[in-house]
Amino acid sequence: MLRHIKEGASAEDKRLAELIAGFDMVNEEDFTPEISSFAENIVSYRNEITIDDGEMPCFFHCGETHDRNAHNLHDAITLGTKRIGHGFQLFLFPHLQELVKERDICIESCPLSNMVLGYTKDLRTHPVNYLMTRGVQFSISSDDPGLFGYEGVTLDYVYACGAWELSIRDLK
Repeated sequence: MLRHIKEGASAEDKRLAELIAGFDMVNEEDFTPEISSFAENIVSYRNEITIDDGEMPCFFHCGETHDRNAHNLHDAITLGTKRIGHGFQLFLFPHLQELVKERDICIESCPLSNMVLGYTKDLRTHPVNYLMTRGVQFSISSDDPGLFGYEGVTLDYVYACGAWELSIRDLK
């Protein structure tokens, strides 16, 4: 990856720019300020560094809440996210589903985490099952393996494949 930093940046900033692959924001949505609270800082920093002659990618963890008034999904898409960690609430916003498809944004689904944290009680009714039928791309991912005491994504795949009746084609 080619990383460029604006003229006048300190030597330390230039050195650190080589370590940056993108801006990843993870937060507990029910207890922290919304992404919009940090938008000015995010945009400012994205203007400082470009990667591969393009804008620095953003990745946001959002939509993992029962609060229907949360706007983090809207903010993440507005800020040009390339990936949304969880996106559990996306099923509530058909217009955002269309934007996610148009902008080729991947939803990182963490089915076991969503069960353990109480966002769904039965994976058969998990929103990704619905979003999949709407053409939203997603990945099956693990979430906080250190916290939950397991490694890898095998269990997430086993549970998701059974609950969502995924075929080999679906997995590809």
